[in-house]
Amino acid sequence: MNIQQRRIETIVCGQSNAYLLHGDNASILIDTGTAQYKEKVLQCCQNANVRLIVLTHGHFDHCQNAAYLAKRLHCPVGIGKEDVPLLEKRLKRQVFGKGIWGRFYAWASNRNIHTKEIEAMTPDIILEEGLPLAEYGIDGKIIRLPGHTEGSIGVRLSTGELFVGDAMQNLLFPAAAWCYEDAKQTEESVVRICSTGASGLYFGHGKARAGGEMKCTEF
Repeated sequence: MNIQQRRIETIVCGQSNAYLLHGDNASILIDTGTAQYKEKVLQCCQNANVRLIVLTHGHFDHCQNAAYLAKRLHCPVGIGKEDVPLLEKRLKRQVFGKGIWGRFYAWASNRNIHTKEIEAMTPDIILEEGLPLAEYGIDGKIIRLPGHTEGSIGVRLSTGELFVGDAMQNLLFPAAAWCYEDAKQTEESVVRICSTGASGLYFGHGKARAGGEMKCTEF
């Protein structure tokens, strides 16, 4: 199937990003932002024929609008297997950080995780490693990037762009997730991201960055 990616639209939702991937005749929404941005995201998606909402992981700032947008756009929602309980049962899992800054960031993140609510929903699709997205209008596939959460995933397009969710962020500079459920998995996911030779990295937090052959020592 010959599918052309026409445009990547970044939807800034405060401190987090959602992405609308436009194909020839359909699109995919990656993440949904928080509740105060639900109408903004919906407006961007209204005429885009969104066929799938991809959730990179189950934290509120990425999936708080998932149930709302799925109903309004009449499309399925997918998430990594291990993060299904975060969406379906609104399970709260603790994150951790390394060093003074990492521990403070984890404390602040845990406070939000435990106080911010999402509308519970059962995902329609389990996003597994290698799952192709062609039937939803985009030439790309799912890759596993666990660590920030156990079920964290990313999207790799055939044109080389890589959407990493919160496996990394680009706030002051590109870096591994400042908080995580599993430190070792986070490190392994960063190594994988750096080794892909992605033409561009798109983060859950922060501006996109040109990729190419990146060395993990940069981070």
